[in-house]
Amino acid sequence: MEITLGGETKPPPLAFFVVGIIVFLLGCIWPVFMVDDFQNELEASSWPTTDATVVALDVYIYEYQCGDSQSSSTCQDYTVNYHLRYTINGTIYNVQESEEVSHFESRVWEVDYPVDSTREIAYNPENPEHFDVDPEHYTPFIAPLIVLITSSLLSILLIIGGVKSLFKTSDAHQSSSDMERGMLPQSSENITFTYTKGAWGIRIYDHPTIEALAQKLLSFSCTYKQIDTFFTACQATKGNSATSENRIDLEWLNEVNQIVEQHNSIAKYNWIQKAKIAQIVLLLISAIFTPIALIFVLPVWLTYYALPWFGWIPVWGVLSPLGLAFVSRKIVGEFEQRIDQGLAATLMEFLNNDEY
Repeated sequence: MEITLGGETKPPPLAFFVVGIIVFLLGCIWPVFMVDDFQNELEASSWPTTDATVVALDVYIYEYQCGDSQSSSTCQDYTVNYHLRYTINGTIYNVQESEEVSHFESRVWEVDYPVDSTREIAYNPENPEHFDVDPEHYTPFIAPLIVLITSSLLSILLIIGGVKSLFKTSDAHQSSSDMERGMLPQSSENITFTYTKGAWGIRIYDHPTIEALAQKLLSFSCTYKQIDTFFTACQATKGNSATSENRIDLEWLNEVNQIVEQHNSIAKYNWIQKAKIAQIVLLLISAIFTPIALIFVLPVWLTYYALPWFGWIPVWGVLSPLGLAFVSRKIVGEFEQRIDQGLAATLMEFLNNDEY
């Protein structure tokens, strides 16, 4: 068996390094802004604790017009006024504070800090009037940490890709001028149109030249149905030795390839196959976020009937991919019936010798 392999254009190694560094730096922006708050929370976690009584609690909602003149809407700001009383070494402290909070935080105050309830707080032993109403509360730092870890992993993968591209052998970069012009790999194996199904149901044809031709037809947005029709007719023609003995050979496949290369396709890239792969990826994303939403987000919603802003990320992580997958499925279904019928018809005409 003799196969002539073609070259593949790869991004330069420097591009991997640059993009990896940029991704890492972008992922560090949010965590850097949260460092001071984290250090304060960490310091407060070592303070002694005591019980404090909620003497008074009021949540004020301030509504105002926001947006511009063309798309005005009503926005709301929330302010919590609370009065806590606690005793330290026989001294009674009455502390009244006012804080601007989010809608979710206002719900937390209303549910967790009702009037006359007792809550454990941490206080600064050097200044007991300085306290932390919710000690060891690290939840707000989870989202920045996830962003930092994700960006770091992506950066590492990109840098590894750059390192691998640096150490590639010279053979991996060699390509013939014919292949650069879009020629098919030339295999001396007996031509067959049989295939097996690989990952995600993608078909892999046994013959290297047929596999390359199939991939090219897909890249010109031909559907599997159109390719099946053409290859089935080719197989039938090849098997009919009475009228066309050994007609389907490498030379004939190269002629087909020239027709494909010269075809002026308005959809030269295989958006349908890419969309189907994207649907699978979207469903996987939704499946990943589903247990997170059920285990962590749902209990919070059932307790406060509200979510922090980062709590909506798993929710949208479940719903948005499902919606996009459904919409793309409808669009792909329409495209499969309309796009690139011309190339498929041209190939069938060539096979039947209507014009060639």
